[in-house]
Amino acid sequence: SAPIDMIDFPTVGSADVAVFWDFENVRIPAWCPATTAAEGIRRKVAKYGRIVEKRLYYDSRQPTESSAPRSELDLSGFTLVDCPSRNRKETLDKKLIVDVLCFAWERASMGAKACVVLITSDGDYSYALARLRDIGVFTIVIYRPD
Repeated sequence: SAPIDMIDFPTVGSADVAVFWDFENVRIPAWCPATTAAEGIRRKVAKYGRIVEKRLYYDSRQPTESSAPRSELDLSGFTLVDCPSRNRKETLDKKLIVDVLCFAWERASMGAKACVVLITSDGDYSYALARLRDIGVFTIVIYRPD
């Protein structure tokens, strides 16, 4: 295997970038407008390439979502993915993982470099991210410090 400095990470501006936000685990602080948060995310990840997808996963049936700034996030370009739990655990996580893998698969089949940005504080995604890195997908995790 190649030393870490030899791995072919995306150069500035060369990858298709997709943002996947686990809104159940990383919320926007009350003091921060949603549009400001969305713009901050865009600025941080745009250097890796063209942002082709921004998806936010939430469960609209949860009481905490009644005050969520969905309209502002929608206007900021996020596709809102409602994940009703249907009394099952980890519905949101599973849907997000499938979408991440589909994105990576589509890019690999086109021979394009891919960058997956995952916004979460949930360690359950570690294995999927490790496997993506193994096949050459550049991964970034943005998380809420506890």
